[in-house]
Amino acid sequence: MINFDDVKCAERVFRFFEEFSVIPHGSGNTDKIADYLVCFAKERGLYCYRDEANNVLIKKNATPGYENRPTVILQGHTDMVAVSVPELDIDMTKDSIEIYRDGDFLKAKGTSLGGDDGVAVAYALAILDANDIPHPALEALFTSDEEIGLLGAAAFDAARLEGKTMINLDSDAEGIFTVGCAGGVRTDILLPVKREAYEGNKYLVTLSGLLGGHSGAEIHTGRGNAIKLLGEALSELDGLRLVDIYGGSADNAIPREATALVVTNADIKVSLAAKEIEIKERYKNIDPDLTITVRDADFDALPFCSESSVRALSLLTAIKTGVMTMSADIEGLVESSENIGIIKVNEEKLKITTSVRSSVDAEKNKLADIIKAIAEQHGAEFSKRGDYPGWAFKKDSHLRDTCCEVYRELYEKDAKVVAIHAGLECGIFSGKIEGLDCISLGPDGYDIHTTEERLSISSTARVFDYLKAVLAKI
Repeated sequence: MINFDDVKCAERVFRFFEEFSVIPHGSGNTDKIADYLVCFAKERGLYCYRDEANNVLIKKNATPGYENRPTVILQGHTDMVAVSVPELDIDMTKDSIEIYRDGDFLKAKGTSLGGDDGVAVAYALAILDANDIPHPALEALFTSDEEIGLLGAAAFDAARLEGKTMINLDSDAEGIFTVGCAGGVRTDILLPVKREAYEGNKYLVTLSGLLGGHSGAEIHTGRGNAIKLLGEALSELDGLRLVDIYGGSADNAIPREATALVVTNADIKVSLAAKEIEIKERYKNIDPDLTITVRDADFDALPFCSESSVRALSLLTAIKTGVMTMSADIEGLVESSENIGIIKVNEEKLKITTSVRSSVDAEKNKLADIIKAIAEQHGAEFSKRGDYPGWAFKKDSHLRDTCCEVYRELYEKDAKVVAIHAGLECGIFSGKIEGLDCISLGPDGYDIHTTEERLSISSTARVFDYLKAVLAKI
C-alpha cells in the first residue's frame, strides 16, 4: 500500500483510488468498475441504480440538520483513456495498472494513471462512506464512456435525479472553476483500399517522441499530431506504397506516435532524415524530442495499389488538425478545433477517427461537414457519432457564488471562473435537467491522457477539504 500518512485528512480518498485502480476501466470496458460501485453501495445499504450503459447512481440521505437543503449531485465518469508505453507488455482491457507515489504525485508505471476521472470517483466514494461529513441529500452519479463521446451521460435517464445542483468533479486545475464548455462530435472516415503485389524495399517508419495530450485542454499549445506529421512526411515521397499505418489511442488525445509499413523502390532513409530536420525545426520549442526512425522490415502483406496509397495519404493531409478559430467573446479561449486521434487499417479499409469541438454549434457542424466533403472527395465513407452540446454560461448561479465564497474563505484569494474548450458532461445534463445549476472543479492533474499523467496528492487533499466545506454550506 502507498503511504499517505502526510494527508490523513484525505486518506480515505486515496485508499479508494488505490482500490479501484486495479480494475481495468478504459473507455468501452466499464462493466467491472460498475460492478465494484454496485457492490460498494450494497455493502453500505445505500440506494443504487445501474443502467445498461454501466452508469451507476448511488443515493445517500442528508445528515442531521441538512434535511431541508437542496439535493446535491456529485458527478464524474468511470472510464479512463488507457494508454501505455510501447515497450510495456500489458493488455489494459484485462491487466491492472501499477500506481505509485513520487513525492507529491501519484503516477502509474508505463501507463496513464486514470486520475481523469478516477479522482471524482474517489471523492464521491469517500463522502458516501463517511459518517462524519455533514451534507445535504446526495446523488452520486458515475457515468461511463465519457472519453469517447460522453456516451454514458447521453444515455442516462435524468428523470431518476431529484437534484438540480450539480458539482462535476472532472476539472484538473485547483482553484479554477469551469462554468461553460464546448460541444463536440466524433467523425469516422472509412477509405476502401486495394492491394496488389509490388516489389521493392520494405521499411518500418515511426514518428515518435511527441508530448501528445488532451485535444481539448492542450490543443492551443500547438503540439504536434504524430498521425498528421507522419502522413505529411510520407506524402512527399514519390512511388511509395503503404502496407499498413497506425497510431493514436483515443480520438480526444493528441497522438504522440504513429507508424507505417511501406514498400518503395527508393531508399527513403535520406529523404526522411531531411524531413525530420525540417519538422524538428518547426516544433523545436514545443516537441523537442520528435524523431523519425526508418528501419528495414520483413513482412508478407501485400501493399496498397498505387492509387490507394496516393488517395490515403492525400486524405490524411487534407484533414486539418489544431485550432480552427478563437473565441471573439472570451480572450484566449479556443472556439473551434479538430484533432485526428486514431488511424488504423481494418481488413481492406483505412479508418481515420477525429474529434471536432466548438463552443458554437453551427461552427461545429460546419467543420464536420468540411471533413465529410473531404472524405467523399477521396471516395471514403463518412459518419459521425457522440454529438454533444456545449454548456452555456449561467448568469445567475447560487452554486457558483457559494463555491467562490467558500474558496475565498479557505484560500484567502479569489477562484478563477472560466469557460473551457474541452467537453464536459455538464453540457449534456444542462440540456436534460431544466434549471440545473452546475459547476466543474477538481485538483491539479498534469499530462492527462498520456503515460506521463500525474495527480498532485497535496492538491487532491486540499480540494477534498474544500468540497466538504462546500457541502456544509450549500
